[in-house]
Amino acid sequence: MKPFFLTLVLAQLASAATIEPQWEDAITRPWPGPDLWANPAEDWTVKGGRIENTFSGGNRNLVLLTAELTPAAAPFTVRCRVDQVSPASSFQAFTGIQIGLTAPSGDYRETAILGVGFSAGLHADGSLFIGSSVSTDRKVPVPFRLVTLELQGAPAADGRFKISLVATDSSGRLLGNMATNVHASWLPGLVAFTVSSKLPPAIDLTQPRPPTSPAIPQDRGGDVRMAFDHLLVTGEKASHLPDRSFGPILWVTQAPSNDGSLRLLVQAASYARSEKHDVFLILDGKPNYSTALDPITRTAKFTLRRIDLSTHHTYEVTLNGSSFKGSIHPLPKGRPVTLAALSCNNSTGFPHTDLVANVAAHKPDLIAFLGNQVYETGGGYSYVVDQRPNERTILCYLRKYALHGWAWREVLRDLPSATLPDDHDVFHDKLWGAGGKLAEVFKGYSASAQDSGGYKMSPEFVGAVHTTQTGNLPSPIDPLAADNQISVYFTRWQYGPLDMAILADHQFKSAPCELLPDGKIENGWPMNPDYFTAPPPDHPKAELLGPRQEAFLARWADKPDPTTPIRIVLSQTLFASPKTLPAATQSDANLTAMKILKAGEYPPDDRPMPDFNSNGWPQAKRQLALQLMKKAGALHVTGDQHLGSTGQYGLKTHRDGPWWISSPAIANLWPRRWMPATKGTNPRPGDPRETGDFMDAFGNKITIAAVANPVAMDREPATLFDHAVGYAILTCDPASGHVTLANWPYWASPAKPAPDHHPYPGWPITIDPKSGTRY
Repeated sequence: MKPFFLTLVLAQLASAATIEPQWEDAITRPWPGPDLWANPAEDWTVKGGRIENTFSGGNRNLVLLTAELTPAAAPFTVRCRVDQVSPASSFQAFTGIQIGLTAPSGDYRETAILGVGFSAGLHADGSLFIGSSVSTDRKVPVPFRLVTLELQGAPAADGRFKISLVATDSSGRLLGNMATNVHASWLPGLVAFTVSSKLPPAIDLTQPRPPTSPAIPQDRGGDVRMAFDHLLVTGEKASHLPDRSFGPILWVTQAPSNDGSLRLLVQAASYARSEKHDVFLILDGKPNYSTALDPITRTAKFTLRRIDLSTHHTYEVTLNGSSFKGSIHPLPKGRPVTLAALSCNNSTGFPHTDLVANVAAHKPDLIAFLGNQVYETGGGYSYVVDQRPNERTILCYLRKYALHGWAWREVLRDLPSATLPDDHDVFHDKLWGAGGKLAEVFKGYSASAQDSGGYKMSPEFVGAVHTTQTGNLPSPIDPLAADNQISVYFTRWQYGPLDMAILADHQFKSAPCELLPDGKIENGWPMNPDYFTAPPPDHPKAELLGPRQEAFLARWADKPDPTTPIRIVLSQTLFASPKTLPAATQSDANLTAMKILKAGEYPPDDRPMPDFNSNGWPQAKRQLALQLMKKAGALHVTGDQHLGSTGQYGLKTHRDGPWWISSPAIANLWPRRWMPATKGTNPRPGDPRETGDFMDAFGNKITIAAVANPVAMDREPATLFDHAVGYAILTCDPASGHVTLANWPYWASPAKPAPDHHPYPGWPITIDPKSGTRY
């Protein structure tokens, strides 16, 4: 029988977790491995068995995903070794460890990109520090050479921990040490290994942790860079969470089609371009397919033919020992089909756990993401721009796009999807693609560059965005590249009773600044006041979809398939400009500062605004596209405008064109609204004043059936929920040809209790897309 003391010690050792993240020692690559998340990805490289910060800035860190310090009153140790790869610096900088990283949602994914805790380590002058306590003893020699930092915590009295920091050299010789007491509330959370050209904000660690704490600035600049290895988290306070690892397979998208084809797109982590990897697909337990991982996009495409899609299938994708499994559901037949549509997702609210669950509660058959899956500032750390081929721009994009996949991967593993890139996805605030022209960036990459028309980023970058987002879709109808070899993706997808024409409605659009010089257009807004008193002019050379997409849409309209009676056009932006601003305003530059009104309140003098980023211009080409949609009997499903709406386009008269539904934003900083001071004509009895027949600022006839305007409400965070965020649900009945449309609040679903179990006011709306009838 073991002595009691020995039994106790063995039990304590058995309960202590030890987490040592692993990566490839002999390979140079951007990705640090599945246990770590790099902030930002483009500033880190695995090299020589270490992970090296290659570009300097504030709060560059490696967050350990698979370990967490718990609230337990128990000891822990966090260790790393740092080696300075930049010259000695006079910058106010530091390197070391962050612990207790947390974020508002409590989800580890949000914490990985936005978490705040406290820091301990070495200031650039060699001083040891823990939080705001700085050692006055001897300093560690600079530059730092193979310095091991070990941070230890042990429970103390009065709800505190004694935190000790020890620095040793490569021989184990003591270089410095210090200790301080920290309130226990600062410790639970994730751990990160950090180098920063900005010092952490001052905090009082002896007091209980407040609800919010200041973050370390993320500004680029300086030249303080470190290489890290020997990373370790251990102790009874540490919890090992291996299921949180991310990669090398990040997520998979699928698109089964009525013709028996099945397309899968695998998104992998950022291996080096020089590496060669094969990805394997096992369908129904049979390992019959393999393809090479694309070195630029880090994707693998599988196109399977003659698959019996009337039955259920399972798939498994493998890459370097990693596995990702999912299902292919039978094509829907003889029943209504539910389509979920979403757009515009900045990192506010990430990872959108409640929204994902609410969408899933509708049990959709497929899901469409209609643009702005990426925002330039999403996930922090700004973004990298360059019109030349540049690996850092690709890595920057892939990190931001990974947030989309991280949020939706569990839904997407078993659900068909279409993802359409828009302006922010290609690092534009506004996009007039001008058929693939390269924007004029000689004055920089700001609004003047995008106003010139074309793309600010390189064709390689734009192509990578197109591939990563649309690579699971059927092949382009007309695959010839646009100007400068920029890829195209407009196509047709027939799924169950749905016949979908997928368009790129900004890729070929003309830039108004070039064609309408008297409009003095800046960032898509006319500075000429005459453009606000009468509809801005069209131009005979202005394009919207461009000749190739017009020809595709005409062929599609002429060839309906009786097996797919519900016809839908998916594109980024509605073909009108239903938005208003105060009469004295000439742009939406100050939109974020405008007061969010309470329900039932209206601004005194809002008027329709000529936003050239909308597809209300150019009018003639907009009219042609809508005539083709009407001929096809199609419904237009869009996003982009941050304003959920449903309405009917007018061609010669009001209510003689196709219907649209525009999804609310998932999360946005620009709370657009439709609150014209002049009431609509011919509204339905009991409908609010912003519904009925209108002319938008371009002179286009529109009928607003419902709109989800931003409203001040008692939900937090207000920066998310006051902006009328949410998603669209379409129920398509092939037997009747009817489609029921609804825009739902972010927080609502049919599975929620009252009052969160219904869509926004004004919905649902049931229509017949072919006749244009509303029921």
